[in-house]
Amino acid sequence: TGPLKDMNFSIPEEGGVRFIYQFTSKLPAVTFRATGEKDGIIDIVPRTGVLYLNGSLDWENKTVHRLQVESLDEKGNKVEGPYTVTIFVEDINDNPPEFEQAKYTGVVRQNSRPGKPFMYVHATDRDDPTTPHGQLTYSILHHFPNPYEEMLFQIDSVTGAISPSKAGSYYLDPQKQDSFTLVVTARDMAGLTMNAFTSSTDVIITVKESLWKAPSTIHIQENSTQVHPVNISQVYSNEPDVIYDIFEKEKLPRLPFSIDQNGVIYVTEPLDREEKESYTFFLVTKDHEGELVDKPLQVHIIVEDINDNPPVCQQALTVLEVQENEGGGSNIGTLFATDMDKEDTLNSRLQFKIESQVPAVPESNLFYIQQDTGILQLTTHSLNRRIASNYSLKVVVTDSVFQTICDVQIHVIDINDQIPIFEKSDYHNMTVAESLPVGTVILEIQATDGDEPGTGSSYILYQMKEGDPNNTFIIDTDSETNRGFVKINKPLDFEATPVYNLVINATNPEPLVSGVQYNSSSLTLFKVFVTNVDEPPVFHKPAYRTELYEDVPVNTLVVTVEAYDPEGDSVR
Repeated sequence: TGPLKDMNFSIPEEGGVRFIYQFTSKLPAVTFRATGEKDGIIDIVPRTGVLYLNGSLDWENKTVHRLQVESLDEKGNKVEGPYTVTIFVEDINDNPPEFEQAKYTGVVRQNSRPGKPFMYVHATDRDDPTTPHGQLTYSILHHFPNPYEEMLFQIDSVTGAISPSKAGSYYLDPQKQDSFTLVVTARDMAGLTMNAFTSSTDVIITVKESLWKAPSTIHIQENSTQVHPVNISQVYSNEPDVIYDIFEKEKLPRLPFSIDQNGVIYVTEPLDREEKESYTFFLVTKDHEGELVDKPLQVHIIVEDINDNPPVCQQALTVLEVQENEGGGSNIGTLFATDMDKEDTLNSRLQFKIESQVPAVPESNLFYIQQDTGILQLTTHSLNRRIASNYSLKVVVTDSVFQTICDVQIHVIDINDQIPIFEKSDYHNMTVAESLPVGTVILEIQATDGDEPGTGSSYILYQMKEGDPNNTFIIDTDSETNRGFVKINKPLDFEATPVYNLVINATNPEPLVSGVQYNSSSLTLFKVFVTNVDEPPVFHKPAYRTELYEDVPVNTLVVTVEAYDPEGDSVR
């Protein structure tokens, strides 16, 4: 009991109905009144001035209640006050810890450093965190499975950080056991008493292989126009704060690669496949004392060809001829183009399309070109030489990046009813040395044709019909005289083929008319004798390559090289 004045009270929560204090006042006060944060729980008896609780306070809902208390006379006039009465609610330990998740999942890497957290659990407690009621400690209650005497995992009792133990760092192996379940508890009262609330949660841990792995073979296009250095891959150590470095396998004037301290591998300059088509080096990690942390990783780089060459028309102007009686669908010739990019890749794949035709025929295309072969065909059943004797085509030849315009001129000619006739049916024989260089002309041949001069019906193509399966020889034709020049196309080899019995035929680019066929007059014979030339020995391989550890003993066999003599002589 006491007079009206500003007062503070501290009352534990959950106490139920109770008397707090009785106020007194000087005359002529006869009643008391309380206003403010009563919340239906706190009130005052008007006649006696008793401040009381008619229920339980709850710290979790409200920690402080502020009231104003005053005394009144019989007419309701204020005598004293209002005075501030503050009630502080004291927390009691009435709430268990609650984990933020019913179940946690985490991933740990094989060979991870002991004590390095890979995940956290966290629980909360609604009680006052400034008291032991809301202060939690964590522990591992169960560990499933636990094949060793020591636990493979540990938890920080304050932070909830889970990390491998020393045993875990050594034994964890996804090949043996890739999943573990921990039962983790959170206990309030700061772990100081047994009279504390405890909650638990399951932690599912997946064990994965080490992060420290060599990247797959890296392919880099040559002559890159990107701004260098360029990120080409990345490696990851299982350990933080390591120093990444490159160890050269080959002693090169310069190694065009680097690695930063995040494990990112860079190519530092454009590569040239023609200069070097592959690179091999090692990656290492070191601590700040310079000691190796992880085993070295080998990195292999392949330099790839890029499409940096446009298609090239084999001839500035491709001239073809078609007889005016040719039927629709007939092949009238081939537009040849080349690409210097790597053979048998998409970089050198060429496609053809007719862009224009002069003279044009309204609503009709007289010619069609096969997209992937360059073969030109007629789309109409016949051409009329009196309407047009020549057609000019512009053909777009494209690879995946570039395009080139090739010019084609098509002459409409009379029908081909005369066959080429050789001036000699047998050119007898010739003796040549096997050392004769490629491109040497060894024979000139001549056939004549009675069709219209300067047309595909009279132009003569010479070919080896028999006796040259490997295309050792080639025949060029002089377009003005139809004279043929037999040349060496591939190196001669006395040991492989000492004699060639050649059968040469002469044909026209334009097909013969129906009823006319090539016969023996369009064939001639020629025999080539190849003489032996003493040749130097030849190694079985152009290069021998092997690898040795730096500490192999002296006199260890490194490699055996082998060579042979084309003439069968002994080699030393």
